[in-house]
Parts: sequence; structure tokens; C-alpha cells
Amino acid sequence: MAKAVKQNYTLKELDIMSIDEAQKLPFSARDKLLDLLLAESKKVGGKQPARQVGLMCDWFEEDIARLQKIKAIKICCGGFIPVDSSGEVPTLDPKGQFKLVFDNVKRAIGKAGSNMNRIVNCLIFMKNIDYWGQMNEVYRKYIKCSPTRAAIGCQDLNKTYQIEIVNLVAYKVAK
Repeated sequence: MAKAVKQNYTLKELDIMSIDEAQKLPFSARDKLLDLLLAESKKVGGKQPARQVGLMCDWFEEDIARLQKIKAIKICCGGFIPVDSSGEVPTLDPKGQFKLVFDNVKRAIGKAGSNMNRIVNCLIFMKNIDYWGQMNEVYRKYIKCSPTRAAIGCQDLNKTYQIEIVNLVAYKVAK
């Protein structure tokens, strides 16, 4: 009878492994370890105002040694804008644009081999910061991992964009 391969490791178990041992773990085990590592690396410095809880953390501690052990790769993304597959802005409605831009982020992160729960940083520009609450409603449906982030009002966004997301960073595990 073949011996079952362990799939669920703890970060403490990872810490005592050599790089070679850790990198020989099955992809699925390293993938689960990445989720544990990212969750532990997001820090909150004190009591957050209720309006921020679940939206963001104060800082992210990038543990290079552990990331290297599991063959984690950083994904740095450029700007995401509220355009559809034709390259057009299909709606001027802010909430519609917020949904579209997060759909675009989700699609790109997926193509890169990661997912929305592995985002560790993003910077959100909004044409009208008065829509911050509406943007957060949409944001919460897509991003549940509390990355470091900022939302900044910027009246000079390009064209008719109500939102642009830049400097988005996520992680994935190499095959």
C-alpha cells in the first residue's frame, strides 16, 4: 500500500525544513503554505476604525526566506481601468465602473496564476472620493484578504474613468 503524502503543513514545520526539502513538497502543499504565510504577514498596528475593518491592513511583512522555500513568486501589476473587452468604458455609473475594474483585476490575477485572496497591496484612485463607501461595497465582494491599500481622490483620472487601481501586488507558487 502506498504511503499517503502529507498535504497540510504548518508554518512551524516549514521553518524547520531546508529549502530543498520545502521545494520538494507537492505543489498543493506549497500552495496551502502560501495562504498561511500571507495571512500571517498582514499586520494591523492597533484598533482600526470600524469603516476600515476587513478592507486593509497597516503593513505587510514580506518573509523572503519562507517565500523562497515554497517557491513563491511576486506578481506586480500595472493599472486597471474600467473598460470592457472592446476597450471601451461601457458605463459612466461609478458603481458599474467599480465592478468592472474589479472584474478586470480578478481576470488578470487569475491569468497570472493567482487569486484575489493573495493580493497584498493596491492603490486605488477615484475621480470622486465621495463614492468611497460605494467602492468599498464592491471591493468587499472581491477582496476579502485585507491587503495594504489606499484610496485616493484624483479628479484628473483619464477620460471618463471613475476609478483606477495601480501598484497591485499579489503572490503565487511556482509549479
